[in-house]
Parts: sequence; C-alpha cells; structure tokens
Amino acid sequence: MDRRLEKRFQTNLAAIVTDIAAPDRVVSGRIVNVSQSGICAALSMRLAVGVTVKVQIEDCMLFGHIIYCDEEPPFRAGIEIVQVLIGESDLSRLVNAILAETMPNTPGVVVISTK
Repeated sequence: MDRRLEKRFQTNLAAIVTDIAAPDRVVSGRIVNVSQSGICAALSMRLAVGVTVKVQIEDCMLFGHIIYCDEEPPFRAGIEIVQVLIGESDLSRLVNAILAETMPNTPGVVVISTK
C-alpha cells in the first residue's frame, strides 16, 4: 500500500546535479519520478541532506535542495524544487508540461491553459 500523500509521475530523464556551494562536485543521474513537492533522482554519488543543488535536464535548470539521499547505490535522492528555468527545446516543453501538472506553483513553471 502506497502511503504517500502526493501522486508521483514516473519519468526516466537524464540529469546532471551540481552542488551549488561546490560547483566542481557534479553528479550524473536520472530523474525517476516527479511529484508536487519535488523530484526523486537516482544519482551516481551520494549528496548530503541540505545541500543546495542545480539539476540540469538538457536546457532546463531546476534549483532546490536535497531532503534525503540513500546511503547505498544507486543513491536515490529526494530533491525539493524551489525554482525552474525552462529552455527552448522540445524536451524542455515536455519537462515544463510534467512540472506544470505536478508543481504548478513553482517559480519558472509555465502553466498553459487549454480553455
């Protein structure tokens, strides 16, 4: 039984995660799901709880902080997203659509009305 309060949307997007305080600390990973409160990423290296990060997906950048990270590989990390910068590519439009559905109130996400 899933006890989570928020619906999660499964994804499989390649991402690069950078520690804002230590820009030489760059971690590759995949975004495995997105929810209203943030994203879950499988990372190649563990990042500490509280670290502020930039998550780059193609020409999109998401900014947030690590709220949990597993101790063992594949280092699943929860990242609370606080701001988004959307690029111009087709993938960026897809990322925006996913975020508009899951995180419509996040600064930088463009919600397009179909009405």
